[in-house]
Amino acid sequence: MAKTKRNGRSNGRPKKEKAPDYEKGAGDVQFTAIAGETRRRYLNYAMSVIMSRALPDVRDGLKPVQRRILYTMYSELRLTADAKYVKCARICGDVVGKFHPHGDQAAYDALVRLAQPFTMRAPLIDGQGNFGSIMGLPPAAQRYTEAKLAPVAERLMSELSSNTVDTRPTYDAEREEPVVLPAQYPNLLVNGATGIAVGMATSIPPHNLGEVVKACTMLIKDRTLSVAKVMAAVKGPDFPLGGRIISDRTALRKMYEEGRGSVKVRAEWAYDKEKKRGRVTEVQDRLVISSVPYGVETGPLLEVIGAIAEGGKLPQLEGVQDETDERNGLRIVLEIKKGADPEVVMAYLFKHSNLETNVSYNATCLVPDGDDGSLVPKRCSLTEMLLFFLDFRFATVKRRLEHRLAQLERRIHILKGYAIVFDGLDKALKLIRGSTGKADARQKLVKAFPLDEEQANAVLELQLYRISTLEIDEIREELAQREAEAKSLRTLLKSPKKLWALVGKELEEVGEKFGDRRRTSMGSLEEVAEFDASAYIVKENANVVVTRDGWIKRQGTISDVSKLRVREGDAPLAVLPASTLDTAVLFASDGVAFSFGVDQIPQSTGYGEPLSKFFKLGDGATVVSAVTTDPRFTYEDYTVRGAPTYGPHLLVVTEQGQVMRVSLSPFRERSTKSGRKYCRLSEGDRVVHCGFAEPEDTAFLASRDARIIHIKVKDVP
Repeated sequence: MAKTKRNGRSNGRPKKEKAPDYEKGAGDVQFTAIAGETRRRYLNYAMSVIMSRALPDVRDGLKPVQRRILYTMYSELRLTADAKYVKCARICGDVVGKFHPHGDQAAYDALVRLAQPFTMRAPLIDGQGNFGSIMGLPPAAQRYTEAKLAPVAERLMSELSSNTVDTRPTYDAEREEPVVLPAQYPNLLVNGATGIAVGMATSIPPHNLGEVVKACTMLIKDRTLSVAKVMAAVKGPDFPLGGRIISDRTALRKMYEEGRGSVKVRAEWAYDKEKKRGRVTEVQDRLVISSVPYGVETGPLLEVIGAIAEGGKLPQLEGVQDETDERNGLRIVLEIKKGADPEVVMAYLFKHSNLETNVSYNATCLVPDGDDGSLVPKRCSLTEMLLFFLDFRFATVKRRLEHRLAQLERRIHILKGYAIVFDGLDKALKLIRGSTGKADARQKLVKAFPLDEEQANAVLELQLYRISTLEIDEIREELAQREAEAKSLRTLLKSPKKLWALVGKELEEVGEKFGDRRRTSMGSLEEVAEFDASAYIVKENANVVVTRDGWIKRQGTISDVSKLRVREGDAPLAVLPASTLDTAVLFASDGVAFSFGVDQIPQSTGYGEPLSKFFKLGDGATVVSAVTTDPRFTYEDYTVRGAPTYGPHLLVVTEQGQVMRVSLSPFRERSTKSGRKYCRLSEGDRVVHCGFAEPEDTAFLASRDARIIHIKVKDVP
């Protein structure tokens, strides 16, 4: 029966509320400083990015995603070089589902890079389909492309079955994956690597496999060799599409010693006069570019060169064409005017396009730290990277031989059991026939002959036809061969010198099979001609028109200034006769002068262009006057008794009645968009006049209240 309430309360005592768990300290609630917890978690994230994503391992030169892609193709899908192509979607699915718990697009992007011949010096994946192009076109979706391993990639994994490297459980603990691949050549240097981690990055350009192998053999003979001596083999990076390195040897040596720096690379070109149209051969001056710097996409490059030609910035250049195809390879053709200097054209393009770039070098990678298998990030010199690989290769070869020796000893042990039983074959057969089963037969054999259980099991599983005399002779012959091979391996394993010789021999075999000639040529800074902007300007007479409202244009002959086309309400402020090789100087009311080449002024019979398009005029500032440096109209700097006078002077007058003289000399050189100061003004003041004045001249200054001051120019400071 329910209890009745009295005065709005329950008949029983009020129910006491349960205290929250955090007040009693129950459960897993812990109190910690948010700053410390944030620091700890961010460091965990940073280490995860450094160790598991961005930086390559110095031993096999791969990042985790690249290693898992190759391992999946080799071990799971059996996509060796002689296999059929398989859809990349299938490969990425297995990689993500079994080994790499991240997005499939990230895995596909890594797979595409491993297959691009213009990115990798020795591509590890043989792709079929659209895997992108040097023009910058993206690859096709993974459902359209197919891939298998390249032959050189198998040299990274062919020793996996010989217990050469450690393994670890995958993210779901259902499989095992190798910690590192047993690489047979220094893949980190051969194919390079790029990556951005937290607080560090890596950028290692590709190198020539044959040169790197030669450097390894040199270090095997003498581990104390300096970087300078190793560079006798490794001359510099070797890019997939060639190019020409113009950094000098001193800069390259410093880069390899410190593990950081840059390599100046430019395109290779040749002069060509023949242009074929079908069966007809025409004569035309052309420059053919056969290689571009590493990482440069030809699509954007052609757009830049085309804009230079169309804009008239390089008069000697008439046009650009892309004649790249599979048969001729990369081929960019520049059509130039007849008689134009090719060196001058290329010097301009090297300066204003990506035909010359700096390729960064940052040899930061994960290196072993002690014998416990842990890795730490380190920026390595060239010799350090090679020595880390060689030590790993030595340990790998040793483990492979030890694995082989263990297999031989196991086989020898079995063969010895066969030989023992054959000497007492009738007795063994009688025991086996009289036994009640395999276990009973095994026990009787072990008791009757000097055999262990493993040998007894092997004897029981031996096929009857092998009991013949002929077969036992083959067994004894195999036993002798196995024992001789095992003896040779024991001798080899006891001698580090012989092991190193074997490592060097195997490296040389890889170099002979997969090495090729160098593609990137070596030059020097002496080849770089100093850029002279005036060499690219065609000398023409012109008139520069500056209007009161701040518009500017360049015209040829002007018959009548009053007929110049200007915007409504505007009027010409100055008309400056000059040549395209000279400089025009504009003086603004806020005390800033702007100097720029006459050739940069747009040629037009219309309104022209606003000055704000070329310069950063101050708020409310207007152009007061303009002058030209053409010596036909403005005389040049001169000296008096050997002392410079700094050329003609300009008289500057401000609204508040301040006067000064300034030399034109500092303003002859072209300025930036921000200009140069020629006058310091008080607050609220502005320049109202700026014009040439000789010391013997006088000047009249009129005020608003109808007063005139007559002064001598030479008295003005």
